Parts: sequence; C-alpha cells; structure tokens
Amino acid sequence: MLAVALGCNPVNPDNGGGNGNGNGEGQGEGQGGDTQPETGEKLAGITYQLNVYSFADSDGDGWGDIKGITQHLDYLDGLGATALWLSPIQTSASYHGYDVLDYSAINPKLGTEADFKDLIAKAKEKGIDIYMDYVLNHSGRGEWFNSAIASESSPYRSFYVLSGNPTADVAAGKVDNYGGAKTPGMGNWYTAAGGDLGYKGRLHFKLDWAKKTITVTETTAAAQQSNPSANKWLWIGSAGLVGLYQTGSDTHEITIDVDTDWGFLVRSSSTSWDNGTKWGGNGTSLTFGQPYSINSSTAADITFGGSSIWYFASFDKSMPDLNYGPYANASASPAFKALAESADKWINMGVNGLRLDAVIWIYQNQAAANASFLKQWYDRCNQTYKARGGKGDIYMVGEAWEETSKIASYYQGLPSLFNFSYWWTLKDRISKGKGDDFAKTVLWFRAQYKSHRADFIDAIKLSNHDEDRAGSDLGRDIAKEKLAGAVLLTSPGKPFIYQGEELGYWGTKSGGDEYIRTPIKWTRSGSVPTASLSGKVDNAMLSADISVEAQSASESSILNVYRAFAKARNGYKALAQGEMKEVQAGNAAIAAWTMSYDGQTVLVVHNFKPATVSASLGGYKLSYIIVSNGICSASGATVTMSPYSSVVYLQ
Repeated sequence: MLAVALGCNPVNPDNGGGNGNGNGEGQGEGQGGDTQPETGEKLAGITYQLNVYSFADSDGDGWGDIKGITQHLDYLDGLGATALWLSPIQTSASYHGYDVLDYSAINPKLGTEADFKDLIAKAKEKGIDIYMDYVLNHSGRGEWFNSAIASESSPYRSFYVLSGNPTADVAAGKVDNYGGAKTPGMGNWYTAAGGDLGYKGRLHFKLDWAKKTITVTETTAAAQQSNPSANKWLWIGSAGLVGLYQTGSDTHEITIDVDTDWGFLVRSSSTSWDNGTKWGGNGTSLTFGQPYSINSSTAADITFGGSSIWYFASFDKSMPDLNYGPYANASASPAFKALAESADKWINMGVNGLRLDAVIWIYQNQAAANASFLKQWYDRCNQTYKARGGKGDIYMVGEAWEETSKIASYYQGLPSLFNFSYWWTLKDRISKGKGDDFAKTVLWFRAQYKSHRADFIDAIKLSNHDEDRAGSDLGRDIAKEKLAGAVLLTSPGKPFIYQGEELGYWGTKSGGDEYIRTPIKWTRSGSVPTASLSGKVDNAMLSADISVEAQSASESSILNVYRAFAKARNGYKALAQGEMKEVQAGNAAIAAWTMSYDGQTVLVVHNFKPATVSASLGGYKLSYIIVSNGICSASGATVTMSPYSSVVYLQ
C-alpha cells in the first residue's frame, strides 16, 4: 500500500487493522475487519487490456506471444485483474490482428492452441478470465473473400457487401449493410479485383468540367509532364497527383504514361480529400473513347475494365465489410453462422468473454439495426457458454466509439459497452482542476444506460489501443496520471486498464498507431519485443526507471498506486460493486461520492487541482483510510488534501 495521510489511520484490506505504520500495512485493532471477503475472491471485475504481440516475448523472436502472458500472470494478478482482454489472436494479415484471415486458427507468430489452453487454465487458477477480441464488422482479404469475388457460385459469395453497380443498388435499398440508410456512416466502395481493372500504357485524358465527364483514349502521342499550375488534377496509380492543362474554359487535358492496378480519381483540390473535392465513378468501368460521368457523392474508383464487382469497406480496403443480410434476421445469414461457429470453438475451450470491435459500423451507424444484430449475437454465444457449463452469463462488451447519448440504446443488444465519455470527461475535468460535477456527470451516464438495460455493466476506461495515451493527454504529468488511475479504480462500473497505463506510458498516434501499443519493459536493462511494431517504439520513454522492476521497488511509483487502489477495490464490496451517490464537499476542485453495497459504505474523495485544498465533509467518518495517494489530514469535518491526491474512507 501507499503512504497514507498524515494524521489519518489506515485500514489494511488484508486484516482490517488500524493505527498503521505509514505504509498502509499496520497491525492495530482497528474497525472494519468484517468488511473483507472471507474467501479471498477478487470482487472488482478489473480487466487488463493487452496487446499480445507486444506484451511479453517468451522466446526472443521480437514478437510478444501467448506464452509470454502466461509467464507474467503473477504481475497481472498483482494488479487485481479478474480478466484479460487479448488483442486478436487469430491468423491475420497485419501485426495488430484486426484483419482476420481465419477465425478458427491462432496466428502462429503468437503461439499454438496448446499455448492458449495452457493460458486459460493457469489464468483460471488465479481467478482470471480470458476475453477474446472478436472482429464482426469486417475480415481480412483471405480465403473467404478471395473465393467470394472469384465466382458467383462461391459458398462465401454472400459473406461480403458486393455489388455490380453500387449506386443503383444503394438507391434501390439493396445494400443491407446500410441498415436502411441511403448513405454509409463511413467507408467506400472498392474494386474487388486487382490488375485486370487497371491499365499500363499511354492514355489521353480529357475532362469536361461543365458536363462533369471525362473521356479517356489510348494514344501514341507524346507524353506530358504534370502541370504545376493546374486547377484540376488526376490521382492515379504510382504517379500520384497529376495536374491537367486547361485547354478551354471548362476543358482540361493531359497525355501521360499510366501504370495502375486499380484506376483513378479526379480532384478539384490538390490538398483536400473532403466531400466535394474528390470526384469518381458510380461503380462501373469506363469505355475508352466514350465520355464517362463523374460525381463527388459516390466517388468510386474509375477503372478501365475487367470485373464489375465492387465491395464495401468501412475502414481500409484491406478489410472488407462482412454482410449479415437484413438486420432483423441476421442470425440466419451464412456469415453470422460461420462466425458463430468459430466463436463456439473458443468459448468451449474456456473463453469467458468477448470484446466486439467496431460495433456501430456493422450496420453503418444505424443504432436500432446494430442493437438487433448484437442481441442475436450475444444470445447465440451465451447459449454456447451456458451449454458448456459457464457460470452465470458470458461477458460481452462492445466498442461503440461515440458519446453516451448516441450509444446508450446499444445496451438493448449487449450487457456492456465501453464508456468513452467517461474518459473524455475525466481528462477534461483534471485539466481544468474541477471535480465538483464529476460524480453528477457519471451518474447521468449511468442513468442513460439504465433506461435501456437494468443490469447494464458500464465498462469504464482511460485510453486504449486506438487512442492517444492517457499519459500524453495529461501532459505527461505523473501526478495527474496517478489521479486518473485512482479515479478509475474508485468509480462505479467495470474498470479496464490498458497495457502500460499502470507504468505511466505516453505516446500519440501522430507517428503511427505502433507508438500507442508499446511493449512492457519488464526489467531495468532488458530488451522489449519490437519486431511486431517494425521497431516503432519510443526508446527514450522506455528508460530503466519506467520498467516494472524499477517501479515495483518504488513505493511512490504509479504502478504501486494502481496496485494499491486495485487491492482496495478487490477487498471492499462497496468499492467494487457499490452504487454511487454524489457528495458536495464545498470546493470546486473536489470530486467526492459514496459507494454503498450490501450494508457497506465507503467515501471517495479526489482533489483535481494542482494545489492543496480543503473539503468540508460533515456527517462522514474520516477516521479509517482504506487507501490513499498523496497527503491528507483530517480535522473534525474538514479534510485537507495535497495536489491531485485521493483518499477512500470506510464509513
């Protein structure tokens, strides 16, 4: 435990004692001993999110792996984890795993099925569940996809969002993936084949801007250089941006050598890709010598021939969206059944939860459609879990990356959702030094969720693998980072700790996502697995002092703040499972609330300000500290708290 408040008596979650020795491990005859779980069971439901490829490397090949996780279960147990959320472990085309090629096989770079079974078994011995990351919105371009676009008779033809004429099919309401909308919330149509849609040779381009048509002809005329003074451009293959020459009031032309395997676009801006500046086709290939109409709404790649099949992708074109048909009956679709069968394998192996990726894009940001799909998916997986003999219901959490009011209705489909608004609110309040409305805001979030599902599980978090690190968002101020961790572990809900957050890692996406997925540095002098990240790590950050070894030896480290507050949360049922009630402390800097459960109450107090402040807490007991960070002193009904400090009192 951490050094507790000056003049305050600590209560040790192990023995309930008071009159501590200054490090939170006193042996006195204090009160509160009956608050501890008799079985030693961890109460808090803390989940640790880890990137398998960069967490721990067991064999020295530069890739984190499943065995590496097993070797460090004691570390995760010491953080109070009751579950681990693993990044995708199935075979994939990329290091991060979100472009799955085979949903039923483990990426050999990460280990074997035997390794995974061993992890599940050894984690269970420590009271830790395993949650798999499951990607339902899209797959990689693997066997399913390649078969689907190769033949209309392929058994996987219906697995993807395919069209011979996207514009016409969307207008006719034939694209089920849109969930009834006429335009996608995000994404583009792409040609479904490679070289046969492109061209290699010399072409003449003539753009009629008044008619919004372009005519392309094969030619042997002399090739031209890109026009540096152009006001209309082509974007094409390896040539990139090509400036056209204005040959009339609305006519722009150029003759160039072309080598592209996909096609081209017209641009009315050399710097912007915003709507209205990117002009393309309607999903059909052009015919040489004939005017071809362009538009800025569909703006699909203009291709030169070959297959007329197009596919839709919400994200990168390497990740085609999966197709589940009309959402009301999604569970009857071949793709749903295939994905569910793959999930059965892992659930029957002992997986107790799934984290679902990008759930708002399964039906293109259509909340009712997505909630309907997710309920069908959850019920199907829960049926398998119960048939296996699983305890209670399977845990399933959705990544619906939006603010609370827009995603609350997704609780009609899933028991748990990540609360992105929680972190956005917390970092805003810490930056402003304002805590007095934090509890009220959290309670508002919870009220929105409860209106859709009485037994909702609010998955609270700081940053994750897709966001700039909490450390960077908080200005690499370790005192603020400790505060954020303490707030997370004293708030209602199911807290998720992201790999490295407990060590004070920083990093932003500006140089690539790899910089927010940094490996754990286990020892002062040891190396870290960087092969999966192509060496993209901040070695200046990974100093000896930030290592697990160094921080374990330092009572005041951020790692030991996380350990102390996790231990307290796991030891006190009110802190782990309690209902929050706002407390006004008479100071705008102070965030205060009680947590109550099954006859036990704790008082939580945080100072969000970079200055010492006092809180008025009349009517509450300030004698017994469960856990604290920083310095507090209690006098009567007043608590004085050092900058960014935290304290939890047993009532």
